[in-house]
Amino acid sequence: MGLISVLKSIFFSDGPSVTSFYQFYSQLKNWKQSAVYPYSYQLPERLSIDSDIWTRFIKLYKYTRSDEMERAVSLFWVDGELVLSGITKGNRKAVTPKNNVSVKYVPTSKREYFEKRVYVDNSIYSKRTVYYKKIPKKIELNYLFNIHTHPPHEAHDGSGRIYYNYFSAQDIKSMLASKVTVTAMIGDKLWLLFRTKDTPDSADNLTDAQMSPEYLRDKLGIITYCGEFKGYLERV
Repeated sequence: MGLISVLKSIFFSDGPSVTSFYQFYSQLKNWKQSAVYPYSYQLPERLSIDSDIWTRFIKLYKYTRSDEMERAVSLFWVDGELVLSGITKGNRKAVTPKNNVSVKYVPTSKREYFEKRVYVDNSIYSKRTVYYKKIPKKIELNYLFNIHTHPPHEAHDGSGRIYYNYFSAQDIKSMLASKVTVTAMIGDKLWLLFRTKDTPDSADNLTDAQMSPEYLRDKLGIITYCGEFKGYLERV
């Protein structure tokens, strides 16, 4: 099964108003190969995520809601398999993913068959038997994007209201420095950011006080998507 087919099962279309992420990812791949970023008008209005991935994201949300510590995971594509990294636990203010993903094809006792072993942080993540003609000539191991959580905060007005912060200025600086196209954050919703052709290489003077979807869009050319858990991600 190819990368596009798997992403189709994760970010799927559910009607004419929803863009299939697998179609959009094929464009992202083309832009990456051409060493360019998309124009904002080329980005879709709505995306959808299937229930299995939502379940994993909600699990991260519950962990952070419980102990108020940030967590992060990364998504990788490894020779036809979508791999979710192990969970990295940070502190209340930050988390730095530290994941190592690799793949090996090991001979088995069965002639012409190998065992494909995917490792995450030096532990076996998955394994399956592969016919030798199905082993790719070139291993495809791609980092897709990172997802981190933000902890809840209680309002200081005595109401007991709980709220979650938007992306921090440091989140944006890290995104620009890494040159990735996509990054994601989980508060009480899922937020995705997409870098565009109008996005600068750095934003050293960016502050938390400036952070909003409108500021990122108008000043930095970064497009925000947001969605309730198990719902659609809408372009902001």
